[in-house]
Amino acid sequence: MGSQRTKEIGMVRTHIFKQQRVFLLSILSCMALSWLTPGHVDAQFLPGAGGIIDQDISRSRVKARTDPQRKGPDILEWTRRLRDDRAETRLEAVRSLGDSKDPQAIEYLLTATADADIRVKVKAIEYLGTLRATDATPVLAQQLFLRDVGTGVKQKVLIALGKIGDPRGADPIMDFLKRDLDISTKGTALFALREVGNDRVLAYLDGLSRSDSSPPLRRLATEAAVSIRQRLAPQFAPVVPTFIKQIELRNKAQRGEQGEQ
Repeated sequence: MGSQRTKEIGMVRTHIFKQQRVFLLSILSCMALSWLTPGHVDAQFLPGAGGIIDQDISRSRVKARTDPQRKGPDILEWTRRLRDDRAETRLEAVRSLGDSKDPQAIEYLLTATADADIRVKVKAIEYLGTLRATDATPVLAQQLFLRDVGTGVKQKVLIALGKIGDPRGADPIMDFLKRDLDISTKGTALFALREVGNDRVLAYLDGLSRSDSSPPLRRLATEAAVSIRQRLAPQFAPVVPTFIKQIELRNKAQRGEQGEQ
């Protein structure tokens, strides 16, 4: 009876021992699998490799976002980003559109001039001037008379209008000059008027050159009038075509239409 009892106890102990071994082996297997994942392998056998790999991946992602060759032609992607909640993303989109040299970008740059973030707004205005986007003239001229547009932004608008050189900007600029402006803003407006003005602005400039209380501004008005008269002279060279017009002329040349003017 006692030997039978002892035998049963031994069998129970053996069974428990086997279960403990199976449980222990399962734990060790899980630990081994987790230890051999890529992150652990890099950290254990390649000192510092985990950080290097992470940095390389990060640099690759940044390059993919900022590579000019990637962002230039992808107009739809960058116009989508103009609606992003983050101002930094919208600013990057404006830069990409401006640098793309794609005439289609002008429409979206015009939209960006109404952006709530002043950095995005100013950058769009600057690109429109650089691209000599004549389509932007009415939109930019309107900015001169908006109360919520600051003086600094209005000066950027005037510079852009001057670069564009569209005569349609002359009347709005003259109206703007009749307002109570500081000397710096008035001087910038005279610069813009010199670039866009025609014979209709000469009388105004001549009068300003005699009546304005500021000697520097009188001088600027005189120089603007002289510059316009020289430009209106028959022998004066024609203005350089706008960016869009240059694209059209280049496309015609590629199609063998050089003779058409």
